[in-house]
Amino acid sequence: MKCTVCGSESCEILKSKGKTSKELLLKCNKCGNIFRETVEVEKPVDVRVVVSEYESSHKTLVKLYPDEFLEFEGVLDLDGRPAQITSIENKRGGRVMVSPVSEIDTIWATYIDTPARVGISVDYGGRILSRKVQVDREFEFTIGDVVKLGDVIFKIRAMKTQDRKMRKGFAKAFVIKRVYGRPGDDLKRYQYDLTSKIFKLDGVETDEER
Repeated sequence: MKCTVCGSESCEILKSKGKTSKELLLKCNKCGNIFRETVEVEKPVDVRVVVSEYESSHKTLVKLYPDEFLEFEGVLDLDGRPAQITSIENKRGGRVMVSPVSEIDTIWATYIDTPARVGISVDYGGRILSRKVQVDREFEFTIGDVVKLGDVIFKIRAMKTQDRKMRKGFAKAFVIKRVYGRPGDDLKRYQYDLTSKIFKLDGVETDEER
């Protein structure tokens, strides 16, 4: 929208009315000119969302405007529940950090009204100790961290997120599916203790397959 007097695109909306088309009363921030302009409003479209809650996931649709932009870690309202975007796939099959809705094929998200659950596998040379911990969604795991888990102290060697396998760097708990580690006799000091975070169901520790 350009000012009808000076052509500036810096304008303030004073009033707006209408549904399928909006009649706007605008004020130019540069010269102060007040003018009217009518714009057509695009209808919202259905976008596919795969939303996860712990081990289960389901597909749903969310109505969004084509010119709206979504980004990684943004929040959507899905059937009255807040869900954080964990991945965006565009119509060319690529995973992107930000995209206009018109170019999105699928959104992956996870509900954020519950803590994150992260699987942990500690490799004892072929014998795997498998546990699941429940932590704050923003908790960060970093490759190389030394962690205490019950009687075990291990170093994180890799992580699997919803998009990829990581062997360096860090990631937040809400995008991590599994953390892989190895114990060591030389590991005495650790960055954090997750013993109290081991997820229990009916008083029994939950194991899971590799």
